[in-house]
Amino acid sequence: MKTVVFFGSARENGNTKDLLNKFLEDLKGEVEIIDAYRNEVGGCIDCRYCWRHRGCSVQDNMQDIYPLIDGADNIVFATPIYFNNVPGPLKKIIDRCQVYWASRRRGDRNEISNKKAVLLIVGGAPSYNNQFKAIEIVLEGVLKDMKAKLIGNVYVPNTDQVPVLENKDAKRKAGDLALQLNKEKK
Repeated sequence: MKTVVFFGSARENGNTKDLLNKFLEDLKGEVEIIDAYRNEVGGCIDCRYCWRHRGCSVQDNMQDIYPLIDGADNIVFATPIYFNNVPGPLKKIIDRCQVYWASRRRGDRNEISNKKAVLLIVGGAPSYNNQFKAIEIVLEGVLKDMKAKLIGNVYVPNTDQVPVLENKDAKRKAGDLALQLNKEKK
């Protein structure tokens, strides 16, 4: 089982990493972590190259990421929430996944996929209504284009006051999702 993790935190050892580490403790198989802040990926330039060709005209680290996505059994987004969305470096990667959306236009979209997906999202603010709605819409959209079925999420608010490592419920949910992915691949 191969899992690609998109890690969207500027802090290499913060709450997002703690939640991801708990998830990875229980996950089986190979894991490739794509660190958005420490990866050279430029934004989409809307040249529409991907409308006619499988791939992207921009030559940067994204060229190495596409094969990882294509070969993955699981896609995981582990990220903090910044103003109701993903941080900028992760948004660049998401925008460059336009090549998957464009497969419909090119006519080479593979409708059959067994990819599974998980969202691990932390927010520093105390819980409020629809706190994770906007980021969920963005991530569910890119997962749909990657042909990955979302099987679950862990949304953790209020990490400025209660760090992930002190949140037993969040750690349990992350471990449970990893175990669920393990079962899904049997």
